[in-house]
Amino acid sequence: MKNILAVDDNPANLTLIRETLRELYKVYVVTSGEQALRFVQMKTPDIVLLDICMPGMDGIATLKELNKIEGQTWKVIILTAMADKEIESECRQLGAAGFMAKPFVPEDMIHTLRELAEEV
Repeated sequence: MKNILAVDDNPANLTLIRETLRELYKVYVVTSGEQALRFVQMKTPDIVLLDICMPGMDGIATLKELNKIEGQTWKVIILTAMADKEIESECRQLGAAGFMAKPFVPEDMIHTLRELAEEV
């Protein structure tokens, strides 16, 4: 079973992600970029679902820090409520594997993650 780390400052989003994916994946949730960085030091996820807009360390800063970790193999999907091509371009340059609009459709999330999970 693949491990998914969901990073979002909104507990309702994390609950929806966990409920959507719990039968297919082992889902871990954290509420900040800082917590995500601590988590990946203890356990390596296969996929990281990363909210772009968070207080403190935002998704872009978190993605940059995740990229600095030696030996990392996870794929990162950016979760965003914004349609901003510049941010999307920056995230892709930083290695993001994809984007999901929030609020997300559970079936779409499952489909996207199934495709991505085959690659990891």
